[in-house]
Amino acid sequence: LRHDGDPYVDRHGRTEWIRWSMAPWRTDDGEIGGLVLYTEVVTAGVQARRALEAAEARYRAVFDQTAMGVARLAQDGTVLEANDSFCAILRRSREQLLGSRMAALVHEDDLSQAIADGDALWAGKIDTYTADRRFIGVTPGEVLWLNLTVSKVSPAEEPPYAVVILSDISHRKQAESAQQHHQAQLRLLINELNHRVKNTLATVQSMAAQTLRNEPNPAVAFEKFEARLMGLSGVHDILTRESWHGAPLGEVAARALRPFDEAGVRISIGGPPVRLQPGGALTMALIFHELATNALKYGALSNAEGRVDLAWNYDPEARWLECQWTEMGGPPVVPPIRTGFGSRLIQRSLKGELKGEATMAYRPEGFSCVLRARLPEPSPQRA
Repeated sequence: LRHDGDPYVDRHGRTEWIRWSMAPWRTDDGEIGGLVLYTEVVTAGVQARRALEAAEARYRAVFDQTAMGVARLAQDGTVLEANDSFCAILRRSREQLLGSRMAALVHEDDLSQAIADGDALWAGKIDTYTADRRFIGVTPGEVLWLNLTVSKVSPAEEPPYAVVILSDISHRKQAESAQQHHQAQLRLLINELNHRVKNTLATVQSMAAQTLRNEPNPAVAFEKFEARLMGLSGVHDILTRESWHGAPLGEVAARALRPFDEAGVRISIGGPPVRLQPGGALTMALIFHELATNALKYGALSNAEGRVDLAWNYDPEARWLECQWTEMGGPPVVPPIRTGFGSRLIQRSLKGELKGEATMAYRPEGFSCVLRARLPEPSPQRA
């Protein structure tokens, strides 16, 4: 019989651990003459073993039950041991992870830095490091953002290994990305607003100066200026509805010309779909308003029979736009002696915003105007 450790309480109340064994002894005749008891005090060894077992139990409880992902890695990055949370965070089973290399799971954009940090750790330049890293998910294109802390452990009689602690920060990174996108959109919106306000004020200032300079009658000047402002306001309504991403040319034309043809029978509008940038939409609205104003005062809309046809063609590859304004059925056309504000506004607006040109023809049977412009590249639409 034997036992490696039995507790024994001495007369002072202290517990000692005794290792003992018992064996029979025989007489010269071969008969059993009694028993021999061997004892040894092994208290220190038993206490050390029990302390080690308790420490291992605590380590195993923490390792297995913690919500953080924990793993041990060999020097070459091979996964030696991993808890359930580590497997869940990386979206892989323990069988898939054990024996695999961690580097194979790191996103290619973060791989070089991960290798550099690992080399510094094993070279003894650092004892631990913490980083936010991207890892490859299990579905195509899936990216996992993880925060990891890696520490080197060098046992006395075992090969060194690294302890990796992971936490999933994908939601935090998504929130940060959304916040950065929002801030960028806000800055862009403020910049656009500043630009549009400056342009609008410059346009209003120009209209006011030209109207007052060319019209000595204050009442008439006020009426003209108010009409031009209302035309500008109408297109602003469209752009506001579209969040200042631009506006369709057809809708811009219809909105600008509606006050001149409430019944919708004297002005025809037609052409392929064309989307204008905000500045281009305002420019075209002002041009259409000026053309219609002139038609109402002197041209096809000044009598009961005249009509106006507005048509356009668009080459999407070259982004070349050509609009044709044609009046018919009005009084005979007489070429003007001098260029009025409306004509100058059309030329300057088209040239300034759209880098285009306007060609006007004063034929007796009716005024016509061809507007040509190369539209700018469309800007990316904000989410």
